[in-house]
Amino acid sequence: MIDFSFSDTLIVIIFLALTILIPVLFRQKNRTLADYFQSGGKLSWFVAGTAIVATTFAADTPLAVTELVSKYGISGNWVWWYAAIGSVFTAYVFAPLWKRSGALTDIELVRLRYSGRSADFLRILKSIYLGFFMNILIMSWVNVAMVKICKVILPGYSTELIVTSLFLFAFLYTAFMGLTGISYADTFQFFFAMGGCILLAYFALGLPEIGGIAGLKDKLPEETFNFFPDFSNPKTNDLSIGSFLILIMVVWWSSWYPGAEPGGGGYVAQRIMAARDERSAMLSALWFTIAHYFVRPWPWIIVALCSMVLFPGLPVTEKGQGFVLIMQKSLPTGMLGLMTASFIAAYLSTIATHLNWGSSYIVTDFVKPYVLRGREDRFYFGISAISQLLMMTASLLISFFVINSISDVWVFLLECGSGVGFVLIFRWFWPRLTALSEIASFLFPAIYYLTGKFVLKIVFPYSILFTVAATIISVIAVTFLSKPVDIRILTIFYQRVLPPGFLWRNWAIANNIPLNAIAEDSYKKIILVPAGIVLVISALFTSGYLIFAFYEKMMISLLVFTASFAITLYLFPRKKK
Repeated sequence: MIDFSFSDTLIVIIFLALTILIPVLFRQKNRTLADYFQSGGKLSWFVAGTAIVATTFAADTPLAVTELVSKYGISGNWVWWYAAIGSVFTAYVFAPLWKRSGALTDIELVRLRYSGRSADFLRILKSIYLGFFMNILIMSWVNVAMVKICKVILPGYSTELIVTSLFLFAFLYTAFMGLTGISYADTFQFFFAMGGCILLAYFALGLPEIGGIAGLKDKLPEETFNFFPDFSNPKTNDLSIGSFLILIMVVWWSSWYPGAEPGGGGYVAQRIMAARDERSAMLSALWFTIAHYFVRPWPWIIVALCSMVLFPGLPVTEKGQGFVLIMQKSLPTGMLGLMTASFIAAYLSTIATHLNWGSSYIVTDFVKPYVLRGREDRFYFGISAISQLLMMTASLLISFFVINSISDVWVFLLECGSGVGFVLIFRWFWPRLTALSEIASFLFPAIYYLTGKFVLKIVFPYSILFTVAATIISVIAVTFLSKPVDIRILTIFYQRVLPPGFLWRNWAIANNIPLNAIAEDSYKKIILVPAGIVLVISALFTSGYLIFAFYEKMMISLLVFTASFAITLYLFPRKKK
């Protein structure tokens, strides 16, 4: 074990100083709530997209990937790779719609899309449920992961005190900076954290017990290096074909999960709407998808494979700790501080965004329109800081005294969010959907999840099929039993957002409303979406095949990537002069 030296401590201090200095240099004055929560719509696509991927790179992410690879091999990553499908749809289909909506938060879309008291109820419900309670739960499991990391890296110190101090640090610069400063801090933190992970993979491969990539391949079973689940061999621990098909055909569009919301909600929508224009919004979402699924995984996977060789006896529940143990074993003096700072970077970027995003719901979708109306924006800045402080306190208490298993929270969120995606997607395409439809989509999944789990005894992930099907049937029934949305609201929405599809066209014709031309030809997106999915997956596989010297497979994957890249480059919207 390497002691935490003075040079390690110095690196961490320098990193924390830069975390404050960089956003101070780039921050803008937060005169309005739009400045504070949406950067005044002036973020570049690169900063907006990088900030999204930095948020999804939490302290627990490398540990989760290590656990997956240790249990199932490389193909185990399909439990999150599947979400690339929905992310590409967000980039090409939903990002322009979000930007054209002009909403300050994705929940504000409720008042733009629906009418009546049910719309107000839905807006309040989502702002409190997602912005406060669900947001606290998400931050709590990030805290739990950071506590576990600190216990290994810094034994003998109070890990609760360390995590509390880091959270307080994140709160102070989040409350002061606003989204612009946070986004630049996220960008710095992402590249810092990725640099640390790449160096860790390099040092891990250089260990005598590993012997580089060739040694790694010699020491692990061949099936460990499968990029797809091996459905022909039931003795392996790969995903079953049923589970795999459920992920790539159902879960990506039906289940709500933070950072992978169907239709691109949450902090993904926040950064999309903060981009400068529609093209920048699309680019930010596309860059996030590429960075998230192509740039990030391989250093983590390499470290995970090394941990399988060095620590084969780790309990199943502790496989993720192999990532941190590799740090202790492989890093020279000074590098342990760099990797510790990398974990802090991942932690801070996630916490800062969730504080800002959660408080944006509380302030703009609950307090300002319904509780304390008509005040100056600076008054609401104070409300934002108070709400962030409350969320911080609650999440720390839950982390230290309630949550024990991160994976249990993950499964709970995925199951209880099953079926929500139907409304989150089709509210853009089906005028008949109402606020009651969306309320039903949030309430019914929990009921059906409990029924499937405790009454029908359906196992995960097949329980998702039951929850999704039952929720969609219930939502459709509620839709036709509820009163249609006020035509004046729908007309404003239609003329502002330019939603695509024949259902809106038929609605406009039936109500004698002039048809609006869609900003781009629909056929381009019909081609761009599958090309984008192929682009991301082929890029991921090409780099993996290159790393592990599977050159024949690499050449095939490279040809597929080149073709999809050429199609994307040719059809992607040009910058307007």
